[in-house]
Amino acid sequence: MGTPSKRLCVRALLSWPSQRTFTTSACRHASSTAEDDIDLDALTSQSGVTDTSTTESRSDLMALKSMDLSSRAHRELEQHRELREMVRLAAWEMPLLSQLSRPHVPPREDQVLRWRYTTYMGEVHPAARKVVVEFQPERIPNLSDKQRQKLLKLAGPRYEPGTKTVKMSCESFETQARNKRYLADTISSLVTTARDQEGDQFEDVPLDVRHYKPKTKYKYPKEWIMTAQRKKELEGKRRAAMLEDGRRVEEGRLISGIKAIEEARKVSAKAIEEPIMAEARRPMVKGKMGRKEMGQRGGRVQ
Repeated sequence: MGTPSKRLCVRALLSWPSQRTFTTSACRHASSTAEDDIDLDALTSQSGVTDTSTTESRSDLMALKSMDLSSRAHRELEQHRELREMVRLAAWEMPLLSQLSRPHVPPREDQVLRWRYTTYMGEVHPAARKVVVEFQPERIPNLSDKQRQKLLKLAGPRYEPGTKTVKMSCESFETQARNKRYLADTISSLVTTARDQEGDQFEDVPLDVRHYKPKTKYKYPKEWIMTAQRKKELEGKRRAAMLEDGRRVEEGRLISGIKAIEEARKVSAKAIEEPIMAEARRPMVKGKMGRKEMGQRGGRVQ
């Protein structure tokens, strides 16, 4: 009873449409080894069928093996599966993210540090681990003027006098959490050192701001602002220029550039056509033409 059912399954697989995209589990991958091949002799010996059924089974299995895809086709099929998976996520799961949205809450006064992260969606990037922090020393509580000046001197070129902020970044570690932890510890040690009254206060060291180069902000001149009076003056000048051009055209004193170009092209075309037409009107020399008759000397055209 097992043999007819197996033959029926094989024939059902063979009757599958030829223009199909996916392979069945019975098909072998192109990268499989020789051990994965279908042993036709073992199958036929175990089935215990006659010679006619053995021949039919062998032909059916050979036809089934011939329908397998190449390794390149399997790679394209795997890429197609990944694309369909992403499309399903975008269609069914991404709209659910709106349930996790929260309203924007502005930072409080006690939140001095401003953290900035960089995320590359769906991509592993070395810059994704970088963390940047900014803070204003004036907003740090329990700091006197001398301690704040000491903190600025310790910050060095990380202090920007234009915005009065200290900007620091870290990407030495593999994860954002470790980089953030390192920056938090560094700021904590800076504040602790600035509050230390027993150590050096750096009062004899001036605050170095030579690294800061302010950007020049240009202002729009007031004379260039379009007022109603200025618009009238420009309109009057345009009308006077148009009247003067019309008067010159009537008197023939205004030269048209397009007309001059067209006349020059006509003259150049006539100068080229005349030698060609004169050469065409010359009678042909009868008989065999040598170099002398063709105007050649030493194998070169004169």
